[in-house]
Amino acid sequence: MAANVDVLVDRLSSAGYAFACPDAVRQAPTEDDFEAIAKAEDIIGPLPVALRACLEIVGGVDLCGDGGSMLPYVRYRAPLCESWELDPDPLVLHSGRMLWDMLSSSVGEVSLGCACTDPDEDELCEFHVNGFFFSIAPDGAAKANFSGGDHHIHLPTANPDPPLGPIPVSGSISLVEYLRRFHAWGGFPGYATRPAHVPQPALLERLRNQLQKF
Repeated sequence: MAANVDVLVDRLSSAGYAFACPDAVRQAPTEDDFEAIAKAEDIIGPLPVALRACLEIVGGVDLCGDGGSMLPYVRYRAPLCESWELDPDPLVLHSGRMLWDMLSSSVGEVSLGCACTDPDEDELCEFHVNGFFFSIAPDGAAKANFSGGDHHIHLPTANPDPPLGPIPVSGSISLVEYLRRFHAWGGFPGYATRPAHVPQPALLERLRNQLQKF
């Protein structure tokens, strides 16, 4: 998956794709990410195998941007020229550092006292009651620079390939299946459900043919 991300970034850059956040397009995992993941696991426990691989091998990705005529409907800052009939859903993945930032913000109450960690406390904190929802990526609306939500993983979990929610597909979808959707559609899986009158962009077909299966 990491190699595929590198190919996507390189080909989109060569095609003149206008990334919304150029500094965040590709963030390979760093020592800071590894340390953040370790700190998170001290609280959560072992991360699912699929999530750990995503954070420690793939890292941060942000393909949001403006596709112009080569990738119609992909927009972030450009005016909305087409009706809202297609959500391209460009690939975005949050980093290990983001995991720790979200977790530390969410479960700060653990340090204030919890029956799990302090014998003098009678009640469990919010984290030990409901767990933690890690936002691994924004949803399609947020990726188009509209007010939106996210796709999250509920932690802790013993499932090595945990489901994501909420996802606009029938049934549930695991993290690996989620990533395979991006592979199958060149980083923009929203085109899989395009209306019949919307053609598949030629650039998207070229991107799909250059990615390795996993």
